[in-house]
Amino acid sequence: MTKLKWGIGSVLTLAVVAVGGNLYADKSLKTYYQQGSKQSNNLSLQYQAFNMGALKGSANWSAELVLDPCKPKEVLQFSGQDNIKRSWNGYVIYSDIKIIQAPGALQSLLKEPLKVQTTVNWLGNMNSTLTTPVITRNEAQIQSRLDPIKLKFRAKPIDQQLKILDLQLEIPNLTVTDKNTNFQMVGLKLETNQGLNGEYLEAGKTKIQMDLLKMSDRDINKPTNAELKNFSIETESELTDRVLNTEMLLRLDEMKMPFVPAMQKVQFNFNMLDLNRQKLQSFFDILKNGDKSCLAQEKLVTDIEPALLAVINEGFRFESKDNQFAMGGGVAQAGMTGRIMPSHQSTMMGFVKMMPSLIEYKADVQFDKNMLSSVMNNYMQKGGVAMSDQNVENMLSTMQQSGQVKREGDILKMSVEYKYGQKKFLTE
Repeated sequence: MTKLKWGIGSVLTLAVVAVGGNLYADKSLKTYYQQGSKQSNNLSLQYQAFNMGALKGSANWSAELVLDPCKPKEVLQFSGQDNIKRSWNGYVIYSDIKIIQAPGALQSLLKEPLKVQTTVNWLGNMNSTLTTPVITRNEAQIQSRLDPIKLKFRAKPIDQQLKILDLQLEIPNLTVTDKNTNFQMVGLKLETNQGLNGEYLEAGKTKIQMDLLKMSDRDINKPTNAELKNFSIETESELTDRVLNTEMLLRLDEMKMPFVPAMQKVQFNFNMLDLNRQKLQSFFDILKNGDKSCLAQEKLVTDIEPALLAVINEGFRFESKDNQFAMGGGVAQAGMTGRIMPSHQSTMMGFVKMMPSLIEYKADVQFDKNMLSSVMNNYMQKGGVAMSDQNVENMLSTMQQSGQVKREGDILKMSVEYKYGQKKFLTE
């Protein structure tokens, strides 16, 4: 995960620096390009052949980007050309970016230039859109196609440094097929205003949504299909002087999987509250330093464990409310509130052993007869047996007699309280 974040951050650095991210105030344009070279932690950049007239100009540049600090010799090399137009409120820059050298198959995939359009006004506010060409690949009976990706972001100078304000990534369609299988992803979008300037711990929002994810196998003996429709996941983090509160919400219109009934109208949320900000910052600082250097995995784990334990030992609250999904004509609902109590564990293994006495929660679940009947019939049919309505009624009666559930017509409700290592079912 850290190397992926390093790579994404590197691409953003390239986009910001290469297309003139510091262009603001008319007098800075010439100075910016005539500096000749720029250097950051993992990016080197050189400008050549800058020429600017009254209303338009151009510049050539080359860049070298290290994606993995543990492999400094494996680099991406780019060449670029900026076509600059001056307008009444700033500059518009059209950039063509070609990959000259790249590890793996990336260079052969990106045969056409990346296109970047950037506007920069006199105050230094910047809007940029990067567009990839169509990427296709046909080899070893596998055909794949990735339609043009768009990466959009806004940035502005804050305290004499250019800061990215937000980012949008759009992947309209990806298909991969071979003789028997087909994979398709449609309408993937990412929007975020977090973690764009090298900071892990930051207030803000992130949303990922996808119109369709579909996988099928046409094998004659075992044909299978799986499908997700209108999936989204949203997170929002709030920082105070003392704590971090973060919320997560997942929605899904429909999920079809092999051998189980389809699920519809899925909604799930999970919130973590009162996480100690100072301890979290120390933990994320270790991850950040690990991104920028080539630390042995064992050394990184050694540093991370006590930092993570320091966060957990402070204790925190969690909640998950208004969760639901529909299946087989029935609906299930669930909710939970609880907390991890403060402790003084020195090892993760010690924490795991003490976990039963450190956690307390109350959970409420309810589901109806139609859902239970659908689930059980799906399971029993694999053995060639069908569940009658009377069989279902007998099962419901057994569950009620166990003292673990309460029945109200066709609705069954279960409440569980866990405290001090003891679980208790609440039926009143």
